[in-house]
Order: sequence, then C-alpha cells, then structure tokens
Amino acid sequence: MDPMPTTLRNPVPLRAALFALAGLALPRNAVAQQPVDIAGRLLDSDTGAPIAAALVSIAALDISTLTNTDGTFHLVVPAGSHTFEIRHIGYGTRTTEVEAPDGTLSLEIRIEPAAIAVAPLEVNVEWRPSYLEQVGFYERRALGSGRFYDPEDISRGGDPLIVGWRNMSERILNMSRANVGWCAPQIIIDGWRDRVGLMTTLAHHRMGGVEVHDEPYRVPGLDSLIRAAGEDPFCPTVIVWTRQWLTAAELEERRIVLCEPAPTAERAPLVVEGTVTDALTGILLPRATVTAWITEPGGRRREKETTADDNGRFRFCDLDPRTDVGIWARFAGLSGELAPVAAEAAPGTADTVPVMRDLMVPLARHGHVAGRVFDLRRGEPVREAEIRLAVAEAAPAAADRDPPAEDGYLATSDEHGFFAIPDLIPGDYRLDASHPDAGVAGDTIPVPSGSTVDVRVALDPTPPPPPDAAAPDSASPAAGPRIVAERRHPRLTEVGFYERRRESATRGRGHFFTRERIRALAPTRLTDLLTEVDGLREVCPRQTCRPVSRRARRCSHMSVYLNGVLVMDGRAWDFERGGVDDLAAPHEVAAIEVYLRSVSLPGEFTAPADRCGAIIIWSG
Repeated sequence: MDPMPTTLRNPVPLRAALFALAGLALPRNAVAQQPVDIAGRLLDSDTGAPIAAALVSIAALDISTLTNTDGTFHLVVPAGSHTFEIRHIGYGTRTTEVEAPDGTLSLEIRIEPAAIAVAPLEVNVEWRPSYLEQVGFYERRALGSGRFYDPEDISRGGDPLIVGWRNMSERILNMSRANVGWCAPQIIIDGWRDRVGLMTTLAHHRMGGVEVHDEPYRVPGLDSLIRAAGEDPFCPTVIVWTRQWLTAAELEERRIVLCEPAPTAERAPLVVEGTVTDALTGILLPRATVTAWITEPGGRRREKETTADDNGRFRFCDLDPRTDVGIWARFAGLSGELAPVAAEAAPGTADTVPVMRDLMVPLARHGHVAGRVFDLRRGEPVREAEIRLAVAEAAPAAADRDPPAEDGYLATSDEHGFFAIPDLIPGDYRLDASHPDAGVAGDTIPVPSGSTVDVRVALDPTPPPPPDAAAPDSASPAAGPRIVAERRHPRLTEVGFYERRRESATRGRGHFFTRERIRALAPTRLTDLLTEVDGLREVCPRQTCRPVSRRARRCSHMSVYLNGVLVMDGRAWDFERGGVDDLAAPHEVAAIEVYLRSVSLPGEFTAPADRCGAIIIWSG
C-alpha cells in the first residue's frame, strides 16, 4: 500500500513541551506513559472533501472506528509508533505510520480515490414451478422433515432415477434397510398409488420433484395425501411429482419420435415395430430399451438399440433383411425374452413389409390374499364362509394366465376360519364374505405386486338396521361387520412370523401383535401392550419393569428376544441394563410374539433360558 500524506499538529503549550523534553533525559521508568488522545480527520486529496463512513483501525491494538459525516474520528492509543489502516469502498485500503507522543495528537489524513476490488456478486434465484407450489412441495420442505429434491437437484442425478423402489437411485433415496424397517416402502406418483410397483420409468427430465419421508405421519397434512392415494402414512413413502407443469414446447422438445424408413433404390430395409408391455398387467412401458441382436450371413454378430416412446411403442427402420434378427426389451433392470424376427415379402414384390412384434417384460408379480373369518359376536372363527373376490376396476388379464371365473375368485374358509386366494393380478379388488348364520361383510382391498395381504373378516349375524333407523353410536366403531386388510411385511415373512401366527391359531401356542394392532391399542409403553395378554403380568422392582408369566411354574421372569437375538436372559435378569421398555418404543415395533410357557415355544426359541416362556420383539 502507498503511504498516505499525513499532517501532524500538536497544540501543546510551551511549558508542557519543556517538561516533556526534560523528561527525556530521565530514566525510562521514571516517567509514566500516558495514553494519547488522537483526533483525526480524513479528507479527499484532490477536493479536500471529508470522507465519511471510512474504517480507521490499528490491527496491533485490535481497535477501530468509523469516520463521521465531516470525516472526523477519535481514538485513544498508548504512546508510541502505530500503523493506521484506512479502508473505504471508494478509496481502497491505505496504511500509514504515525508516531504518537504523550498528550493530544491532531491528524489530518488525505487519500486519493481508489475503489476496493470486490468479488463478483452472486445472486441465487430459486425457480419454483407453480405445479410444485400447488401440491405443497415447498411448504413441506420448509418444515425440515424428510428429504426433498427439486428440478435442479434431479437434473444433476442419473438417468433413469426412478424405476420403482428396488431400482431407485441411492442418490435420491438414501434410505438404508435400517430406515425402511419392517414396513414395506410405497411409491406415490402425482397423488396416485403405484399399483404394480414399477408403473413407469421416469427419467430425470420427466420428474418435477421427489419427496422421501421415513415417517410421513409426522409431517402435517401429508397423511391425508397418502391416505387419499390408498397408502399407509406410517410406512416409508416416496412421492414423485412428474413434470405435468412443462409447457407444450418443452414437452415436444423431450418427446421421443420414432424413426421413419428412408427411401432407398437398392433394397428395402427390414422394419420392425411393436409395443413393450408388462407381462402380467399389460401396462405399457414408456421409454423401455429395445435391443436387436443381429447375426450377419458370415456369422458376425452386433447389436442395435432404440427407445420406446411415451406410449411404449418402438420401431427399427433400417435393419438388413438378409440378416437373422432377434429382439428383446429391457425395463427397470429386467429383461424380456428374445423374439425372433423374419423378413416377410410383400405379395407380388421383392419388398419387405413391416414386421409387428410386441414385447413383454416381467415387471409386476402376482399378489396373494390370505385371511381369516370371525363371528363378531362370539369371537370365534367361522368355517365354510364363502369368500368372493372380484376386480374392483377393469384390469388387463395376463396372456399366460386363465381369466378368473365369471363371478370372480371364490374360496371357502376352513375349520379354523382361514382362506387363501393366490396368484392375483395387482390391483384393487372387491372382497365379499358371507355365511348363512354369521352374516355378510364386504369392502375393497388393494393387492400390491409381489405382496400378500392379510385380511381379517368380522361377520355380524345381527340383521342390518332399516334405512330410517338412527345412526349407530360413534363411540362404538367396532360394531357391525367389517374387513381389515394389512400388507404382510416381507421381513416378517422371512423370519416366519406369519407361519407361527397361523400355527398358533390352530394350536393356541402364542399371542401375536402386528403393527396395526399396536397402533389400535395405542400403548405408551411396551409393558402396557404386553399386559393385554391374558396370563402375563408386570413386575416393577427397582423402577425397572419385567414381564412374568402366570402360566409357567416356578419362574421368575421371561426371556426377551429382539430381532431374533436373546437380549434379556430369563435365568439372570440384569436390572442395571434396564427393562423391556428400554428396548424400543411402541411406534418402533413391527410385531411382537408372546409365548407364556416353554412347551409352546417354536424350535428357534427353545434355549435353556426360555423355560419360563419368551417375548420376541421385531423392531421396525
């Protein structure tokens, strides 16, 4: 920095100056150092105008001040030499050395204009599409619950980002297996439930926004949106908003246009066209990849690819009719079977005609319904109840599957009230149950792809009230026939929970709590839930509660398993490590099994520690 011109004025009286000069001859410690009162003024060197709002500082002393409107400033410093720094947006940064003797010092500092170099100003403007505004995307994002990806975030991701839950990019989801827990994740696209699990491929340019919620029920207002889509607000949910708000010009720019055969004077090309659909549901698969495997006359092989349009249609326009061609389709990481293609000559000419080949990809999987019928009044299972299942909405039948009976799928409950209807096309179904003595019940249930839906049917033998009868008391919602459907959690299926529950229903071996039942009971602690079991009581010594079976003899307390691992030994309960309530909160539990005696325990829970029975907790 260039030194600035500085003028010093010291209006100290002559007598004070003589005393000061005399003091110079004395030893240094003989004269006390006095603070220096500096009164300064900052002026423009060319015009002499005062410079206001300039920062005057002495870095070594960590002091600073701003000049007033008349350019003046005031500082108090110890006597000695000091480096002044002057900083102003229009004059840059300047430094000067000032010697400050004891007393009062008057400074006049003149500087030349020189603007401070300022880094380029960055302004971030967030474009908010009106469609995402209308659906509440940004309001929910402001709450800070969940993960949100707007168009800018999505444009930086891969292609495709979303092709269903199992194939969704980790950069979007970042939802580990531990987060998913026992509740099957669900996808909602533009407010509609994705019935087959992989309804469409959504490349990043097709998506407007993505929301990922581990616990949707905690987000105000989101539960109504999820329930309206027919899903469960207590399950991890991915909400996808497609770019419905794109302009017509933008949509046209991104539209896939199928090729057209080029005219040729030599030999007409082989043209192959068709559609790509899901093998089970018949749903068209837009933007599926179609590959042609070409074998030339000399045996050389090569591949050629094309992409289906938004209606699932594809076309190859320039294949050589002299080659052997086989085509297949890929979608969401899954591939269909190879379909051979042979050139067909037009009648009376040597030209080939377009070959039609429709391709299928096995995306959706069959769903299953398993249930049990009870008599609502007596609480007993109903045998020989007739179960009728019919498609609630028109759904295409698979080519490799016999259509259902004219009246739908039929089943009859066994002696324990159980029934099962396997191999259903994913979709919504109307389930009606009836028995001459127990009554009737009916409702619509969803059957997702690759999932088993548990249905509990409660029949009421009481005849329905006449149309003009008073409405039932709202305080007793359990009255009347009803059907409760819940999707089986895949991991509970893997660990054998549902098999043990069915076996227990026939042999009376245990007590089972599903997530739905836990929510209905709404316990504040796990011990509150466990005491619902007849024959189990709660003992709370040392402010730590433990479950005790009344059915097992000479037992102090029960063993506790968490996710199949013994965490509380029935033989040596450690109160210092806490009780059952310290393992998990009720809302964190997916299911609980309770066995009150050792003889009723399943084979995988028959350790010596379990002689008093066991409690198996599955977290989720």
